[in-house]
Amino acid sequence: MVAYTDARRRLSALVRGARPGGPVVVNLCGPVGVGKSRLAAALGGTVLTPAAGPMPAPRTATAPLVADRTGGLPLPADRTGTVPLVDIRTGAVPLVDARTGAVPLVADGGAAGPLVVDGVDHDAHAEAVRELLAGVAPGTCVLVVGRRPLVSRPGWSGLPVETVPLSPWSRTAVRRFARSRGVRDPARLDLVADLSGGIPLIADRLLCALAGGGHADVLGGPADVLGGLADVVAGELLRRLAVETAGPPPGALPVVATVGGADADLLAALVQGTPADFDRLRALSVVRPEAHGLVVVEPFRTIFELAYRWRHPVTARTLLDKGSAHRRRQITRTGDPGVRAKLADQVLHMSAHPQVRPIFFPPVPGPLRVRAAEAADEDDIVRLTRQWAGMEALDPRRADRMLELWMTTPGSLFDLVVDGDDRPLGMTNMTGIGAGAAPLLEALLQQHAPPPAPSPGGDGSAGVVLGMLVTAPRRPAARAVMLRHILATAMASGRVVVSTPWAPYQRLSERMGLVRMGETRDDLFRCGRRSGVFARTFTPRNLPGWLRQLERGAVPAEDDALAEAVRAALARLGDPRRPAEGPPAAMPALGSPEAIAAFVRRQVEALANSGSPVDQEAGRVLSLYYLRGGIAHEAAAHRLHLSRATYFRRLDHGVRRLTEALRAATR
Repeated sequence: MVAYTDARRRLSALVRGARPGGPVVVNLCGPVGVGKSRLAAALGGTVLTPAAGPMPAPRTATAPLVADRTGGLPLPADRTGTVPLVDIRTGAVPLVDARTGAVPLVADGGAAGPLVVDGVDHDAHAEAVRELLAGVAPGTCVLVVGRRPLVSRPGWSGLPVETVPLSPWSRTAVRRFARSRGVRDPARLDLVADLSGGIPLIADRLLCALAGGGHADVLGGPADVLGGLADVVAGELLRRLAVETAGPPPGALPVVATVGGADADLLAALVQGTPADFDRLRALSVVRPEAHGLVVVEPFRTIFELAYRWRHPVTARTLLDKGSAHRRRQITRTGDPGVRAKLADQVLHMSAHPQVRPIFFPPVPGPLRVRAAEAADEDDIVRLTRQWAGMEALDPRRADRMLELWMTTPGSLFDLVVDGDDRPLGMTNMTGIGAGAAPLLEALLQQHAPPPAPSPGGDGSAGVVLGMLVTAPRRPAARAVMLRHILATAMASGRVVVSTPWAPYQRLSERMGLVRMGETRDDLFRCGRRSGVFARTFTPRNLPGWLRQLERGAVPAEDDALAEAVRAALARLGDPRRPAEGPPAAMPALGSPEAIAAFVRRQVEALANSGSPVDQEAGRVLSLYYLRGGIAHEAAAHRLHLSRATYFRRLDHGVRRLTEALRAATR
């Protein structure tokens, strides 16, 4: 996708480069509300639009009013006030001047710019443009603006078209836009940036709603509070999307968004949807087909779900229960491990306990996705490995050795969770269990290393080993996205084995229903803790029961997240090169990064000056290793005249005491 300024530069070059000999067709495409009409209008020229409103079905003589898409206001169809009719034989839509509403007699862009055809969001619109080209003056640049690429429309695949996709704004650009509207509060800036997903229309409507009042309690609130804000946007989106289908606006769209996707059978079970309703949904630009049915793309899915749960709380709960039961039955009947993993993820989305749900599905996920790491990501892989070592208090040299082993082992893959600008926010490593990975598996699992075996999932692999997970502390949504990716990969492969020396992730593994196999013989990472090894096999028969465990509320303790926030704050103090961030999600009451740093320093000094000998030693350990920095664990233990075992016990004790102080400060 192309950024706004790059798209404008490329469009200008294509318009100026038009040559005699026939029309030059340029297609500006992008999601609803991304700013296509504004960009096209900036180029000048004549602007034509199809008739606005829901698309009529073929063989009808009904036509809606013509609309100027830049303002969204109905205009008269021509000077006499007569609305042009749709062709009763073909259903074709006439193109009219967006300023006057008149049908143009001469099809050219004039001296000021290209001939712009805006709002080509239906196959009938695209057919009207094809007919228009026959009367366009040679050398005219015709700029066709729509939500889907023009070449995806019937009759266009073999025609010469220059396609210019317009991408959503970056998170930084949305925050800058919000500041220009007077927003200064960091929490509100994050809310607008994440909930809008970079769509300017959504950002604008959210800012208007926030400025209008009545949403003071929305920041950091639960989904039902955010729903009132999202509802302001959802109606506008449905109105705009109505032009893409025949008939009334697609009322099933918010339902599909709420349940996380639907095939034709599930749609019929939820809203008595017909095959025609399913086809109308599929035609929408915000919907895409996946292995388990139709899904609504982000950020539109989140907007519709939040609004629907807020507006129809009882109906939404009923739909979620019905959808969950339907998908559970499908899980036991499908033979495709990948589809089974998607269905299980959807059941988790619909039925997880209220305490479990935010761990995997935060109210505002933001434009995050997981992708495989590439060669160009090597610097980020090294950076995130060091962040992981610092967060879990691992020996940096041992972490570096493990990184080298991961990079040289066949079947060992790094996955990155990235934001809308493709910036890595977290990373995981999963290695396929196979003969080629034996040295790595023996290092991570030691006596628990499993022999290669046929896959429980039936796809030829014997499962995966999860060796590390790290995400940005202040972006809990990044960890949620990565945890779901890990689960999907594990369920598709049929088995997952986790090796981790870090207590919070050990507790998370147990509460997620993984079976503890024991501890490794050796302290692999020289951190004073042996790694715990956990495993679980996923089959069509045991998946529904595992999902019911999560429905009952197996959830990591609150202190795990607080301890992670404390370790992250300590690691930032010890690494001045690390870029400054806003407050982690667990520390909103402390405000800025500077306030967090001051809080942590005060607590470490208080420990070091405590009357308790254990607290004193813990304070000295934290001060030497984190506040002064630049020293390995073994060197720090030697300087403090502590054995390795005592050193690491004091380190954990200090983190626990800081966690207690943080809990008290954020209540």
